[in-house]
Amino acid sequence: MSDIMKSIPFGQLTEWILNEYKKTGQVFGIQKAYVADQSKTIEIFGRKLENPVGPAAGPHTQLAQNLVAAYVAGARFFELKTVQKMDGPELSACIPKPCIVAEDEAYNCEWSTELYVPQAMAEYIKGWILIHVIAKEFGLGNPDGFQFNMSCGYNLEGIKDKKIDDFIEGLKDAGDTAIFKECKQWLWEHISLFEHVTKEDIEAIPAEICNSITLSTMHGCPPQEIENIVTYLLKEKHINTYVKCNPTLLGYEFVRKAMDDLGYDYMAFTDFHFKDDLQYEDAVPMLKRLMETAAQEGLSFGVKLTNTFPVDIKRQELPGEEMYMSGKALFPLSISVAARLAESFDGKLPMSFSGGADQKNIDQIVGCGIWPVTVATVLLKPGGYKWLTRIAEKADTCEIEKDGKVQVEELKKLATDSLTDAHYQKTVKKAAGKQTEEKSPLLDCLKKKDAPKVKEFARHKRVCGNCADVCPNRANVLIEVPEMELLQILHIDYMCNECGNCRSFCQYAGAPYKDKFTLFATEEDMKDSTNNGFTVLDAGTKEVLVRIGDRLEKVKADQPAEILNEDLGKLMCTVIDDYTYLLM
Repeated sequence: MSDIMKSIPFGQLTEWILNEYKKTGQVFGIQKAYVADQSKTIEIFGRKLENPVGPAAGPHTQLAQNLVAAYVAGARFFELKTVQKMDGPELSACIPKPCIVAEDEAYNCEWSTELYVPQAMAEYIKGWILIHVIAKEFGLGNPDGFQFNMSCGYNLEGIKDKKIDDFIEGLKDAGDTAIFKECKQWLWEHISLFEHVTKEDIEAIPAEICNSITLSTMHGCPPQEIENIVTYLLKEKHINTYVKCNPTLLGYEFVRKAMDDLGYDYMAFTDFHFKDDLQYEDAVPMLKRLMETAAQEGLSFGVKLTNTFPVDIKRQELPGEEMYMSGKALFPLSISVAARLAESFDGKLPMSFSGGADQKNIDQIVGCGIWPVTVATVLLKPGGYKWLTRIAEKADTCEIEKDGKVQVEELKKLATDSLTDAHYQKTVKKAAGKQTEEKSPLLDCLKKKDAPKVKEFARHKRVCGNCADVCPNRANVLIEVPEMELLQILHIDYMCNECGNCRSFCQYAGAPYKDKFTLFATEEDMKDSTNNGFTVLDAGTKEVLVRIGDRLEKVKADQPAEILNEDLGKLMCTVIDDYTYLLM
């Protein structure tokens, strides 16, 4: 299969959302929608925010459907996936696949968006408009109660490049972009599809999408380069700016001891990045100067804690030589960086957080005055985006410090406790992957009662459904086929970038993104793949092109054919008749 994702047209996305909601009460498989408590609304960057949590820059913020799914689940602060000068197939070719494994602590070898930068901007604009629409249509909150935060990297030359400059300016004000106008025009022309959205609501969708940015730099970026970039963003782009810091600020000895004591002694890394990255003694005066610059510009400046942590690949977790660690093992490091900086700045340095945040520590982080908080690894676990609901609901119980002051002593205690907290310890040491005998079947996955390890939070009626939950891009879809006992899992080729996360949580050997019956957008896409699957040639006559093994044939899905069994025909007919929004 191809690892190149395709952008879904705005109209198709909108019809998908409305039809799925009408049919199942779900949106992109999210079964329980979070409804914001308006009394909890806070403010940052001069804009409203119904809660301080959302997805981090990464696999959950690169496509419009990711953003919508996260919003429905409870996200209100979105750190959009990073863009840089290198993009599209050129960048994708540099990323070995699969690129994510998240069985316990998580590892990835991703970079920035794999789309072209203009495509990424279009996805973010589509997501922005769709969220405004569904907030009103489904009564999920104030349409202006969420925020998008753009993320750019990795050096000043690249950020000044016209492609990235157009991206920044386009998200600061999208009013003149073709995609913003096209989306609004589509909504006006299809206003009859909505029960609660009016033309006035559509007109009110603001073009000013982002007024904040997070700077992401490569490991080894010189201090002066970091300072120059932030100064440029504050003075030339006039945008609120947070800079992402690395766990290497703690020093090699601290990190090595912390990982060993928590049970991650197998985690391999040298002191190279610790020597090559920004040093703490350089960071503090630099951050002070940048705080002063921001104040002079009337803008906000702070730090995002933290970036992922680079480690060597020694156990074949992923292809390549180096990967980036995140999740529960990262939390003690990230929160320790926060504590150290908070003490150096007497709690006056604004902080946002991402390193290992989850449903168990969100209240502790926010309680220390650190927010917004974004998550990624927990969303890669069974339950997927639905963990955002628990995180948002727990954040709603917190009294949020609105003056931006970090509670230094509370934070120092949280950091110290995390170094011995069982929640962050490695409990079972094992190599990545699992050892079962069968590959995932085309149809009829395991019933829940037959599953070897039933997870209370991952239930999908009669089937496991883990691959649908954990896919960031929603590329594994549960299909209800008449006369078939079990829900069927259909893999959507054009929504998949072969990240491989679904393989970690499938109860079979192999990988759902390669093993499940696959829907392709075009015949050309089928040629780029070896997956068993089909593409629809004529929905009216139900003519399809089908591949089973080495055979590729044109057949009618509703008529007997040697290449098909009856159930595969039923599945394809159901997709054509009842899930038309899946067809490109």
